Amino acid sequence: MDELGPRPRPGELAAHRADRDGRPSIVPLLAGYWSFGQFWGVWVILVFEFQRDHGLSDSRLGIGYTLLSVVAVAVMLVVAPRLQPLPLRASVPISLLSLAVGAVAIAFLPTSGIWLGFVLVGVGNGLIDVYLNVAAHRAEVVARRPVLQWLHASYALGGVTGAASAALILAAGLDFRIGLTYAAAFLTAMGVWNVRTAPRDRAPEGTDTTFSISALFRAPALWVPAVTVLFAFLVEGSMDTWSGLYLRDELGASAATAAIAFIAFAGAVFFGRLFAGRVLFGLGARTTILVAGIGSAVGGSIAVATSNPLVVGIAFLLLGFMISAAAPAAFGLVEGSGEDAANAIAAVTTVGYTGFIWSPPLLGWIAQTVSLRAAMGVVVVATFGIAGTGLLVKDRRAGR
Repeated sequence: MDELGPRPRPGELAAHRADRDGRPSIVPLLAGYWSFGQFWGVWVILVFEFQRDHGLSDSRLGIGYTLLSVVAVAVMLVVAPRLQPLPLRASVPISLLSLAVGAVAIAFLPTSGIWLGFVLVGVGNGLIDVYLNVAAHRAEVVARRPVLQWLHASYALGGVTGAASAALILAAGLDFRIGLTYAAAFLTAMGVWNVRTAPRDRAPEGTDTTFSISALFRAPALWVPAVTVLFAFLVEGSMDTWSGLYLRDELGASAATAAIAFIAFAGAVFFGRLFAGRVLFGLGARTTILVAGIGSAVGGSIAVATSNPLVVGIAFLLLGFMISAAAPAAFGLVEGSGEDAANAIAAVTTVGYTGFIWSPPLLGWIAQTVSLRAAMGVVVVATFGIAGTGLLVKDRRAGR
C-alpha cells in the first residue's frame, strides 16, 4: 500500500487509536474469518452425505446454492448498509453469529425445510463478507500492512482445518450433522471474542446507508475490482461447493482422498496469501492479479484434464496458490475510489456474489446433463477472466 497514499479518515483512525498498528483488533478478526473458512471446509467434505441424506440431485443442490447467494446479495444491498451506524464491535459478531445459526439450521432441518437453511447461511455469508472485510480494510489503512491478504489467508486456513475435521468425523463413523455443529460452535466462539475486542467507534456521521450497489455508478473505477472479485469468487466458491463432489462422484475418490485434495487447495491458498502479502503485494495490484489469473488457469486446466486423484490434488495445490492473491488485491483497489470503504467493499462484493447466483444452477445443470468434469471446466474459464481484468488495472506499487 502506498506509504504516501490517502490518510485514514477520522472514523478509521479512531477505530485503532489505542494501538496505531491495529494489532489488538487484527487477531480476533482473523480468527473470525478463519471460522468462516472452517465452515466451508467442513461443508465441502460433508456435502456428499448431506446430498444423499436429503435425496438431492446436482441440479437441486445448485438451486440451493443460488438461493443462498441471492439472499447474500440482498443482505449486502439492503441490510449491510443499514448496519453502518453500528460499531464494528456489534456488526462483526452479528455477522459471525448469523452464520452459526445458519450452520445449525442446515444441519438439522428436515428435507422440507432445508431451503430455509440455505437462506440463513446466505444471511451470514452476506454480512461476513461485508463487515469483516470492512474491519480489515480499516486496519490496513492504519497499519499500512496487507491485512486483507492476512484476512483471506485465515479463511483458507479455516478450509484446511475444516476439511481435516470433517474427514476425521466421517472416519469415526459420526453423523455429518456433528461436523456442521462443530463449525457453528467455533463461529459462535469467534463472535463472542470479537464482541470484546472489535472497535467501539461508530461510523462517521453522514455515512451513506443507501443501496451499496450505487457506489459502482458514483465511482466507475470500482468496476475493475468488482469484476476481478466476481471471477475470483466464482473459482473459490466452486472449489468450496463442487470440488468434493467432483472427486468423490466423478473420480470415485474416498472422503479422505477428497479431504486431502481440498486441504492441498486451501493450504496453498493460505500460504499463497502469506506470500502475496510479503512479495506480490509490494509489486502492485496489476502484477498480482495477472500472475493470479494466468497461474490459476494452468492449475485448473490440469485438474480438469486428468482422472488421477493424486494429479488432481497437485493441480489443486497450484490452483490454490495462484488464485490466492486475486480477491484481496482487488479489494485493496477500493482505497482510491473516493467512496466510503464499507459501501465500496459491499458494492464490489455484491458484484462478486452475482457469480454465485448464476454459476450454481449453470454448474448444476452441466453436472446433471454432461458431467461434473465439464462443470469444473467453468472454473478454468473464470481464471482467464481474472487475467483479463488484471490488464485493466493501473500499475500502483504498494511500496512506492
